[in-house]
Amino acid sequence: MKLQTILNELLKVTTYTSLKQHYIILWVYTTLVFITSTIGHVVGGNEGFTYGMILGFVLSIILWYQYGRKMV
Repeated sequence: MKLQTILNELLKVTTYTSLKQHYIILWVYTTLVFITSTIGHVVGGNEGFTYGMILGFVLSIILWYQYGRKMV
């Protein structure tokens, strides 16, 4: 794809409105990472924060491949 075509697509509002459901799912996964990292921090301090964040990312990836891809 040409650079000009890519830039034109990125500047169209329809590009973003067509991805609305994707963005909603991404916000859910981002919230999941926030929650798991906060729980990890409460349970295990700074180490727990890191482990909670990793757990949140892993859960998000699993949820994406199990449900998210089918929803969009």
